[in-house]
Amino acid sequence: SSHFGARGRREAFFSHARHVSRRGIPRAMSAGPTHLQIGQEVNLVSYKGKVAFVGETKFAGGRWVGVILDEAVGKNDGMVQGVRYFSCKPMHGIFVREGVAKPVTAAKNKKADEDSASDPEAEAQHARAVAVRRSAGRRAGVSAEVGEDAAAWEPPTHPKSAEERRQLCEIIRTSHDSKLQMMFGAIKNDTFEQIIDAMFLKEVAGGEHVIDEGDVGDYFYIVKSGHFDILKRQKTESPAGGGPAPLTKVFEAGAGFAFGELALLYNAPRSATVIATKASEVWTLERSAFRNLVVRSSEEQFREYVSFLKRCDILCELSSEEIAALAEVMQEEEFQVDEAILEQGDRDSMMYLIRRGEAVACIRGDQGEVEVRKYRPGDYFGEIALLTGEARKASVYATVPTCCMYISRDTFNRLLGPLRDVLSRNINKYQEYSQAIAEGAQHSDHGGRRGSREQSQAVFESAQARSAGSKDRASEHEAEEDMEVYEGGSMIMRKKLSTRRRVRVTQTESSAEATNAEASAAGGKDGESMSLKERIQQDYRKSALVEPDASFTVTQADVVLFGGLRLGEKFTENKQMVCRTSITPVREELEESYYWNAPSTPFKGCTHVAVMCQKGQKSASDPTPNQDNFFVLAIGAVQMYGVMDGHGPFGHLVSFRLVQTVQHFLVNNPSFGKDWEKCTKEAFLSAQSDLLKFCETHDINVEASGAAGSVLVFDGPRMHVAWIGDAGIMVGSYNRRDSRVVLSTEDHKPELPNERQRLESVGTEVREVEGGGAHRIYLKGSNFPGLTMSRAFGDTACAGILQEPEYKEILCQPSDEYYAIIASDGIWEFITYEQALELSAKKLRLKGPRETVRFLVDCSRKRWSYCCGDYCDDITAILVQWNHSDKSSTPTTNHSLFFRRHE
Repeated sequence: SSHFGARGRREAFFSHARHVSRRGIPRAMSAGPTHLQIGQEVNLVSYKGKVAFVGETKFAGGRWVGVILDEAVGKNDGMVQGVRYFSCKPMHGIFVREGVAKPVTAAKNKKADEDSASDPEAEAQHARAVAVRRSAGRRAGVSAEVGEDAAAWEPPTHPKSAEERRQLCEIIRTSHDSKLQMMFGAIKNDTFEQIIDAMFLKEVAGGEHVIDEGDVGDYFYIVKSGHFDILKRQKTESPAGGGPAPLTKVFEAGAGFAFGELALLYNAPRSATVIATKASEVWTLERSAFRNLVVRSSEEQFREYVSFLKRCDILCELSSEEIAALAEVMQEEEFQVDEAILEQGDRDSMMYLIRRGEAVACIRGDQGEVEVRKYRPGDYFGEIALLTGEARKASVYATVPTCCMYISRDTFNRLLGPLRDVLSRNINKYQEYSQAIAEGAQHSDHGGRRGSREQSQAVFESAQARSAGSKDRASEHEAEEDMEVYEGGSMIMRKKLSTRRRVRVTQTESSAEATNAEASAAGGKDGESMSLKERIQQDYRKSALVEPDASFTVTQADVVLFGGLRLGEKFTENKQMVCRTSITPVREELEESYYWNAPSTPFKGCTHVAVMCQKGQKSASDPTPNQDNFFVLAIGAVQMYGVMDGHGPFGHLVSFRLVQTVQHFLVNNPSFGKDWEKCTKEAFLSAQSDLLKFCETHDINVEASGAAGSVLVFDGPRMHVAWIGDAGIMVGSYNRRDSRVVLSTEDHKPELPNERQRLESVGTEVREVEGGGAHRIYLKGSNFPGLTMSRAFGDTACAGILQEPEYKEILCQPSDEYYAIIASDGIWEFITYEQALELSAKKLRLKGPRETVRFLVDCSRKRWSYCCGDYCDDITAILVQWNHSDKSSTPTTNHSLFFRRHE
């Protein structure tokens, strides 16, 4: 058997059974005697065979078990590297470690067969399972075919023009197909050039079958141009009259995407059929070239990892087999100069080894941040939090470009038990540095290391879009505008970043009318004089306004989470949470975690969700509640995430109503799960209709109160995004070799040509705000209401404000490592989508969604403080991470939800 890894350089394509099974069972690590006998029947996951050899071999150290498999899914005929250990039919022999081959009884075999026959999911994954199991055995035997002399093999060369070479290199290096990044991202330059030489161009006619399911694999393909459908035969009951099951489309492949690698990697039959939908061109790599160049490169890298780990003093107590097992599961990450590898106070579960470069540890105390230790190649850090689960005791910064290997707590506990006592000796070592901290020079609260982490916050682009009061402050830092330091020690960016913010209008004589109208709106329709604070207090005494409406409960959902209303919220306080589920939470202080299982096609990894919703402040005496709200809903294989960014005197009531009604109308729409564009459009319009009736009933004036809204629906293999206003969504790739923005929404601003034309055609005025370049929406000849978005819920004063959402969708592939940030304008005001990706992708890989969403919220708040002083918008962010895999373990659940309750 073998296991699939998740990320890093030893990707799923090159991971072969060695010491850790896919279910996380240690292999061949015990010193106990084997009880396997020649001729004994054994089970390799779900393949059966008989033991033909037990003992030492010449191809690798340690004891091996040779097995004759019942099916032709092995790797040899009993001969490896010219030495015969037993004899069998070709492709029926395989060598595995002793811990892999499990004696089985007839009863167990019968039960396994019954389970497989009754499990459609297992049948659907049969082809992938074949590929996984074929990778069992020694690494060195993978890169060459049976009987092939690897040393004598010469890479082929197919002539290409300079432009063709450039185009092919560009396709591979910029492809959005994660498989190409995993296979070629870490290959050495000379090997990469040989791969380019070995590929040739092939024309494919529309309707032509490039690959047929079940055939023997002969080529690997990268699409240069055109389009292909990928189809599979569903392993269900045979159709009437017999014959093969019909083909069902499961994926698509366009320019830049690849297919055909699994059959070449594992000698497995083709697992799908690929048909050109139109005339296309593909770059083609022949079987032996693929295996000798692509796969062997990974083998060489594995040996480099083993060699490095053997030189690390901390690992000297591990056996060679344990070192090899560790090399299989460790992942790698690179850090720039001054980038934080760890941050004091963070909670995560990684221990790091420096492979290349140098770093320093710093501790932040009352008087600042002081360097206390240096690290060089072979040194390790992060073991204290790994052992105890406590927050990080220090920050660690790269001092030169640095490459680290890292391991998670679960992997450590399973593989590195012998090291626990060694690492535990360091638990109290940071206490020895208390004197150094006390003697350190006084620094800012964010640390004085490399000076000016706080000063260089001036980066927010010299405040090009700031209010007039901020411009003087920006000019003081002109010399530093080319450098940004993300607060908290994340990293220094050597480029100037652009801001995204709306213009805020200060009250003048000309805007007094708008202010007075808004104050009047707070008093109600009868014109009763009442302050906004008094009106809010009055509303909170009405349960119909501030308690969840039971009529919108989605009873069939696995999990429903949304924000509640609470009087007296203070700046930075967390939203009150309303959670409806039968799942028992895991609680740690104010943190709550929920875990469950659900389909997540096409992804094999886990889905993790983290939510933060915190109150901002309009002023030091701001009486308004948090006007942001959100919802998370999981119902079978469908996940829904929404953010409603309220505004105006009653924005909190509007957003609270919407997070209940939008999910209700989505789930109960006839197009649910069939036509998501139609479903989201009708749900948004139904929510607006309900909102108007609700406000009419309860005397809520929504002329200038409303909400922007955004929704992301995951219904594999597609993501569907619908939005109005400026509650933005970014979908990105967190893959180390392919970190990029995949999808982003665009604010519905009134100055956009189509939006402006619609508004002005119905008599609404769009006017540029003096000195800002931005535009607002007014009643003709008036300064009311001054809306900033042309699409929003509520906002009834001006004609032409739409509730019909804009819509986009994404088709996901099984190898995609995607994540989404669904957030209010509190996040997006000063952080662009590209900046959000730079801030979060690596942190997500290393820290997980909880720490990453907290970090994003903190970064946003610091930008608000710098640019707007005491003013800070409410901040809400949902971070969803799909297809996360820990190559060292198999989790018992595949979905999780994390949030923090208010104190």
